[in-house]
Amino acid sequence: MPDRNPNAWVRMPIAGFLAWIIPGLGHIYLGHRMRGLILLVTISVTFWTGVAIGGVRGTVDPKERSLWFIAQLCTAGNTVSSFYLHQSVAARPSMNDEASVVPHWASVDVGVHYTGVAGLLNLLIIFDAIARAESSCSTGRKNGRSFNGETR
Repeated sequence: MPDRNPNAWVRMPIAGFLAWIIPGLGHIYLGHRMRGLILLVTISVTFWTGVAIGGVRGTVDPKERSLWFIAQLCTAGNTVSSFYLHQSVAARPSMNDEASVVPHWASVDVGVHYTGVAGLLNLLIIFDAIARAESSCSTGRKNGRSFNGETR
């Protein structure tokens, strides 16, 4: 078994979990602040642009679009927020039955694709945060330094 810093076993799941909850937060946790902010803005803007294009009622819908919803769940914080909005809009009483039916327009499909792609891109960001957490711990150890930069 390779010689690994025990901090890596703690930092890897924390960085991955934070990156899953809020895109870019895992990188910010690891000290890559600018990268984390760029990832946060990029993924969040992509996700919420999809919601704006497709509407909250049809874009994040686990019943109608279950596979896309799984992809959207890779960006947990955005998906939970938009699903809460979806539930609150769906619970409102409508004037007639036709208004409660979600229209199947091309814009809804585009919105679903935007949000799904944002989720799948965040999956790559999660893996990157985990890999950076592991490499930062093992790199510090190879250089004869502990994780906080002190020489041993």
